[in-house]
Amino acid sequence: MPLRTLWLCAAASFLVLMSAAAMYGQAAAEYGAMTANSAGMAASVKPAFPNITLPGTASGAGASASPATGNAPVITPEAAAKTNRDFFQSHSGANPARISLHTAPVPAQAWVDGRFVGPTPLDLKLAPGHHRVLVRAPNMQESAQEFDLAAKQAQPIDLALKPAAQSTVVLHWPSQK
Repeated sequence: MPLRTLWLCAAASFLVLMSAAAMYGQAAAEYGAMTANSAGMAASVKPAFPNITLPGTASGAGASASPATGNAPVITPEAAAKTNRDFFQSHSGANPARISLHTAPVPAQAWVDGRFVGPTPLDLKLAPGHHRVLVRAPNMQESAQEFDLAAKQAQPIDLALKPAAQSTVVLHWPSQK
């Protein structure tokens, strides 16, 4: 009897392992087919984004020139920031809240709710509610903060950016015997 039980356990273990391998193979095949189709579709879609020259990069074209890769006008960072600040101003409502955004180091580039609003420091009127601020500066780690604003609330936001590179180097020499 113990030999028959041992044989049944071995057969059951073999079947479990083989079915797990078959399921893994099936999952890999389905994942490959799914990503191949979605990657092909994503490659064929070309969204029409405005050509914005990012702060800190050279801009060879003026604000009204058309780039060679499309007919969208080149938008300067300053123009995009002004447009987005005007958007927040016009959508802030009758009882806007205000934020005062300061960073260390100054200046850093700021985004509010995913929209570029320009270099810090800056003061901005926003609609009451939940918002997210993201700031970036060259050679620094980006910093983000989420906050809620009430009507007519003034909210100071101070964000300190940390260096992107490690500031200390530790060397470990091999021990000599």
